[in-house]
Amino acid sequence: MAELDVDRFFKRIGKLHSQFIKHNDAVWNKADCLVLSRGKQDDDAVDSKSAIAHRWLFGYELPDTILLIRKDGSIWFLGTTKKTEFLRQAVANIPRKGCPIKEIRLLIRNKEDNNAHNFETLWEQAGIVDGSNRTIGILAKEHDQNKAGGACVGPFETRLSDASNQITLVDIASGLSFCMSVKDDLELDLMRKSSVLSNKIMKHGFVVKMESVIDQEKAITHEQLAQYIEDIIEDPSIIKLKVPKDDVTSCYFPSIHSGGDYDMRLSAVSNNKELSHDVITVSIGAKYKNYSSNIARTYLVDPPKKLSETYEALLELQEICIDTMKPGNELREVHKAAVRYLQSNPKHEHLVEHLPKNLGFCTGLDFREAPLLLSPKNMATFKKGMVFSLILSFHNVPLSKEDRSSLSDKSSTKKLENYSLLLSDMIVITSETADVLTKLGKTLTDVAYNINETVGEVISDDDESEDEEDANSDEVPSTTKGDKQLARKLARESSTTGRKSTRLAQEQASAEASEGAAKRLMKQVELMKRRNEERLREQARANRKKDGGESKTAADELEVYKRTRDFPDSVQPNQVKVDMVNQCVLLPICGIAVPFHISTIKNVVMPDADNVTLLRINFYTPGVALGKEAPANMVKLVQKYAPYASFIREMTFRSLDGHNLTLAFRQISELRKRERQKEITEQEEANLVKQEKLVRTKNERVPRLADLTMRPAFAGRKTQGNLEAHTNGLRFISTRNELVDIMYENIKYAVFQPCENEIMVLIHFHLKNPIMVGKKRHSDVQFFTEVVDASSAVDNSRRSMYDPDEMDDEQRERQLRKRLNQAFKEFCKKVDAVAKNNGHGLEFEIPYRDLGFTGNPHKEMVTIMPTLSCLVNLTETPFFVVDLQQVDHVHFERISYMSKAFDIVLINKDFKKSPWRIDMISNDNKESIQEWLTDMEITFTEGPMNLNWKQIMATIADDDRFYMDTEDDEVTSKPAGWEFLRMSGDDEDEEGEDPDADDSEFDEDKEESEGSEASESEEEFDSEDDEDDFDEDAEDELEEQGLDWDEMEAKAASDDKRKRALGEDVDEDKPQRTTKKHRRR
Repeated sequence: MAELDVDRFFKRIGKLHSQFIKHNDAVWNKADCLVLSRGKQDDDAVDSKSAIAHRWLFGYELPDTILLIRKDGSIWFLGTTKKTEFLRQAVANIPRKGCPIKEIRLLIRNKEDNNAHNFETLWEQAGIVDGSNRTIGILAKEHDQNKAGGACVGPFETRLSDASNQITLVDIASGLSFCMSVKDDLELDLMRKSSVLSNKIMKHGFVVKMESVIDQEKAITHEQLAQYIEDIIEDPSIIKLKVPKDDVTSCYFPSIHSGGDYDMRLSAVSNNKELSHDVITVSIGAKYKNYSSNIARTYLVDPPKKLSETYEALLELQEICIDTMKPGNELREVHKAAVRYLQSNPKHEHLVEHLPKNLGFCTGLDFREAPLLLSPKNMATFKKGMVFSLILSFHNVPLSKEDRSSLSDKSSTKKLENYSLLLSDMIVITSETADVLTKLGKTLTDVAYNINETVGEVISDDDESEDEEDANSDEVPSTTKGDKQLARKLARESSTTGRKSTRLAQEQASAEASEGAAKRLMKQVELMKRRNEERLREQARANRKKDGGESKTAADELEVYKRTRDFPDSVQPNQVKVDMVNQCVLLPICGIAVPFHISTIKNVVMPDADNVTLLRINFYTPGVALGKEAPANMVKLVQKYAPYASFIREMTFRSLDGHNLTLAFRQISELRKRERQKEITEQEEANLVKQEKLVRTKNERVPRLADLTMRPAFAGRKTQGNLEAHTNGLRFISTRNELVDIMYENIKYAVFQPCENEIMVLIHFHLKNPIMVGKKRHSDVQFFTEVVDASSAVDNSRRSMYDPDEMDDEQRERQLRKRLNQAFKEFCKKVDAVAKNNGHGLEFEIPYRDLGFTGNPHKEMVTIMPTLSCLVNLTETPFFVVDLQQVDHVHFERISYMSKAFDIVLINKDFKKSPWRIDMISNDNKESIQEWLTDMEITFTEGPMNLNWKQIMATIADDDRFYMDTEDDEVTSKPAGWEFLRMSGDDEDEEGEDPDADDSEFDEDKEESEGSEASESEEEFDSEDDEDDFDEDAEDELEEQGLDWDEMEAKAASDDKRKRALGEDVDEDKPQRTTKKHRRR
């Protein structure tokens, strides 16, 4: 038996009454009371306003009933015994607080007096008495139909009509529409599910059928195809959707058009003409539990360039409209924004006349709310919770012969003289923006099908000019523009993979790859020029700041004692004394104790000797390498006094009694260790920026994630605890009460990586300024939870794939993944909200798994994925986080046909820092990585070998004209910026030398060299280790002598020739470099 949801009923009837009182003059036509009459059950009146109002209030239709609502909050209901019993529960449970409804009175239908007494009661409650002029609100469209319906509603409606001298009847349909337009959470959930239903019917129903018809060249009429979609709506199990049939109905019969005969109205009927393989428009509407949704798409077969450009304009137009649909804006602003956008672009100005008058409507239980149309005159405002069907179209746009000239004669689009484009999505209004509920792909790659090859398709001048305009655009910074383009591209493509026709897939694969490479190269050339100019401006600004405020820190003089009487009392004339307090060593020189500060000592050793004890102390002196462990102040002192002062390099002490020297050795070693640790700590804390204090949230519920593990850990042990979000930052509290505070303002990038194929779900923070964790400073802090224990043991026993225990474990693991992902996602949303509410900008990024690849950034192969701002690997330590804003250029190494993998080098804008490296990337990922770099507007080059980046960066750092295209004389041209990397290996080809020319000077010993060639070739492949050692030695020699391999070979050969002529022995065993001819093999 049906039951009334009492809480929902009072919430909605209370909302209806409040709207009736508050907006009585505006949308309720100044009615004194409302009369909602629902006539007899009629299949033709399923979508009547009274039926919709009953579903909204009661959850069911109550036919042949009268509902009277008064301003004072009293409700009177007339119906049969069964229907009044349905409402009996509400009568006894009227809320005492917060509800404007004061009483509910039930009148049972009485057949004996034909409801005369009941009508009198309603008449009195409506305030209709002799001489009164009452305004009664009714549903005007249903009034005449109800009068002819009989039962209890018919006589009452007739009596209302006959009392025209006492009352005024006004229509309240608009008031009901406005009241039901703002959806509650339950309604929004049903609207989302309804939108998903329409989305899946379009994706798995229409698109699959259409592709099958096109690929197999079947004949099918529009009506037959529409009927197939209608059958799917009535029975979603056809496309394997587990949705009850009773919950799903169709809003209208699907509308499908093609072949130049288009009708953009939702009520348009699909005709009996055959589906033409050109421009196909389809519109589908479905209801889930009475809540409506609508989706429309246009699919293009062999689209010419003009048609594709118009479709791209339609996509941009939709984005403009969605951006306008914000709470507080008037509905008419959407149409104005659309017209304004088209008129602002000369290429699209002619499309204004092809735009429809209305761009959509509010929808819900009522498929089309007439008072809430997106028309150019509607002054109603958008409110949070409204759901709209945004319908954009260009109707009957002409397509000239010139526009179709590049098409094949086999293409149906060749015959198309005019076309129409249709695009519709469900839009929900949120607190700040509008969200799209129908996620089906709609980019050009999603809807375009290339069936027949085009004729003579080339890149026109217009394309080049457009590329130049895009490249030279200064409206948005380049990095921001690239980020937005990539984010928009990924958001569009995330819901569906690109679909292409299978007919020419294999034939077009290589052509598309070469075409894509050519386009990337063109963009890279333009991008390289623009980036060179930007970097020149950045360097000029940096130089001005450097000249203005940079000063070198002077060396601190070492002073241990001010006078000799400050020496320790226990100093002996011929003994080594260590003063741990003043950090110095007193050494006896000619019987006099001389103090040496511990920072002057380079090292101390005790050589083994017979019958004596030796202690040798080495000091920092100029002329020798000071080493990495040399104190910074000592390095400055050595450089300061090196030109004119004398230094003691070494002192050795000898003693027959080793007690004193052994003790001194231990103390000096310990003191040096303490001093070194102190300096390291000072260096760690030197560049630390003082953090503001955390302001803890009070009187509010604090967002919290429990049972997290933090990396890096305190003192090398696993650190677990809870993470909380407070007013100005986050606080991690470990189980040992250790605290780590991360301020919102210090977070540069926040990354949320859900668990899919990994063993953990994590939140990662890349900081602007490092913070101290334990005794070390870190710029990356991560919090994670393991879904699967990384150290879980796997026994050797083989288990069946149908083992129920194994299946239960997998099921629990999937549920745990889902639960943890959802918990972390909700925490990130709460942190975003807390940060924004307190004036801080924080937004979590999610890695793009589709663009991920496997590589070796440190010492193991890991999966590396880009986010909107970074290139990261966060699951393995050490973390790999590359800030894309700091990347100046990317170089691909080991690019050749013979290699199965390549390396990439990401060069930092700060040339003093070492570039980032990722090694051993599969060649299959090269195209996608280069495409992504181009989208992000990062320049890249390729080369066949690994380069010595330490030497290259040192050279570039000293070159003030690196990004200029001329030398110091401003006349001689040179490659600008990283262009020189494109020229690697070109010199040999340009010289046009004979590859055997290097052997010309050995003509005299030709027979001898030929005889040794076989043994030399064998040595080349004897041992890879020997070859690696040889290459390393060769690089060292190359750096010291400045000779390349060709010069060294010529020199060695000349020496061998001279020695043979003089009769000297020639070292035949030394490793030799293969000739250029062999190296090219």
